[in-house]
Amino acid sequence: MFRQTALTCVSGSTLRPGGLMLTQRAVDVCGFGPKDKILDVGCGNGTSLQYLWEAHRINGLGTDFAPQPTPGQTLRFIRSKLPALPFKSRVFTGIFCECVLSLIMDKETCLAEFFRLLKTNGKLVITDLYIPQLFEQDISHPKDKIRPHSCIDGALTLLDLIGLVESAGFKVDIIEDHTKLLKQLAGQMVFEHGSLNNFWDKVTGSICDNSLSQACRTGTLRPGYCMLIAGKYE
Repeated sequence: MFRQTALTCVSGSTLRPGGLMLTQRAVDVCGFGPKDKILDVGCGNGTSLQYLWEAHRINGLGTDFAPQPTPGQTLRFIRSKLPALPFKSRVFTGIFCECVLSLIMDKETCLAEFFRLLKTNGKLVITDLYIPQLFEQDISHPKDKIRPHSCIDGALTLLDLIGLVESAGFKVDIIEDHTKLLKQLAGQMVFEHGSLNNFWDKVTGSICDNSLSQACRTGTLRPGYCMLIAGKYE
C-alpha cells in the first residue's frame, strides 16, 4: 500500500504516520550523533537518511529492494532484499526499521539479522502498525507463508511484536503508543478523498483481500501505531 498514490498524496515522502517526528524522537532517545553508523532498512526514497544528515550530520546508509532516491541526493544506498543484508557483523550503532517489519514475511530471520549487524549496545528502532489483541486469531504468521500486501496485513499484536524482538536477543528499552499520529493520517485521508471508504476504493490490486484489511475498511478493526526501541546488550 505504501507506494500507492491514494496514500502518498497524504503521507508525503516519508510514507508513514507522523512523518519524521518519530525519527527525531528515536535520535533523542538513543543519543545518535555524527560518529554513529546508522542503517535505514526499507529506506524507500531516503527521506529519513536525508533528515538524519541535514539535522544531525549522521551519514547513514540505506537499503531497499528498489531504492528510489530523490534526484540530487548524495546519500548512500544499497539494493538488498530483506531479510538478508550484505554487511559484516557488528558494524552498525543503530538500525531504523520504520513501517517495514510488518511488510516482511519472515520476521524472525529479519530480526536475527538486525541483531547480527548491530554492535554491542547498539539500538534497533521499529515504528509500525499493531493489531489489537482481540484480532490475534486473524493475523497471518510466517508459517502461513502469506506475503503481506500492506502494513495492516502483516502487523502483529504488541505482545507478539515484543516477543519476537526479545526472542532475537534484544532487550526492549521503551515502547510508546503513537496511535494519535495514525488518527491524524486518517483525518488527512478523509480531507483528501472525502471519506475513508473513498480512500479504500482507490486502493488497487489485492491489498484489500486480507481479512484484516477488510475489517479495517468496515471499521471493525482500528489498528494502533507504536515505536519500539530495543538494545543489543551482551
